[in-house]
Amino acid sequence: MVFNGRGTIERCLDRLSFCDEIVVVDDGSTDGTWEFLQSREDIIAVQHAHTTFVAQREYAKDLTQGRWLLTMDADEYVTSELARAIQKAIVAPGAPDGFHIRRRNPFPRGLRGYEWSRHPRLVQRKVCRWQNTESPHSPLDCRGLRFKVLRGGHLEHEAIENYATALRKVVNRSLIMAALLRKQGSRAGIFRLAFSTLTRFFKIYFLRGVFRFGRSGVMVAFLAAFEAYCKYAFLLTSGSESLFGSMDGGPGSYPADSKENQPVLDKPRSNH
Repeated sequence: MVFNGRGTIERCLDRLSFCDEIVVVDDGSTDGTWEFLQSREDIIAVQHAHTTFVAQREYAKDLTQGRWLLTMDADEYVTSELARAIQKAIVAPGAPDGFHIRRRNPFPRGLRGYEWSRHPRLVQRKVCRWQNTESPHSPLDCRGLRFKVLRGGHLEHEAIENYATALRKVVNRSLIMAALLRKQGSRAGIFRLAFSTLTRFFKIYFLRGVFRFGRSGVMVAFLAAFEAYCKYAFLLTSGSESLFGSMDGGPGSYPADSKENQPVLDKPRSNH
């Protein structure tokens, strides 16, 4: 999935040359991403307006044919070691239903350091489904499935341009999560706001180990805590106004057409 990802998606696609097919669903980009996708002869590109993350991923899955699915974001790329590990793992006897893949997340540019995370990204298509959660990352639903951690290589996440961009992304993404939570009937209180904010800080600072990077680690932990704070603050203070309409259209925002859940604009373009 991609929206206004022209600056990162080229490397993402180039590093997927080991895959049998590449399906890209564009959410109505306005920065030249769609035109670039149309120029690629090695992908299946479709333009489809965004409603929810889960719906968009399911739409993309229905366009695929392969036995195994690797889910990517446009600001990630596969290392050569990971590509070899994937090719080896999916043909091994007794392969599980899916694999968790390690990802290295550099701090925003201007800060020193990175953190590691792990995500279920590689899964057999016949059992592939996503959690219906408020998370913009809409993680794979692993319940009842056998997953292993893939050894060898990792996903590399592109560094965010700067700390200010990271803050904007946090606010916009939190507006999305708060709007989806409110739609599901969730409510927030002061205790939940405070507990979630503090818990997120300690999780990132200590459990993810960013304390190793001194001042930069403190700033990244506060950034994560601020995201938790924003989500519940928006949920706590919102009235009848549209949370989606409060997004600034910058990083982390839904595409404009999604704010009012307008009909999809199916514009397929396939070179196959």
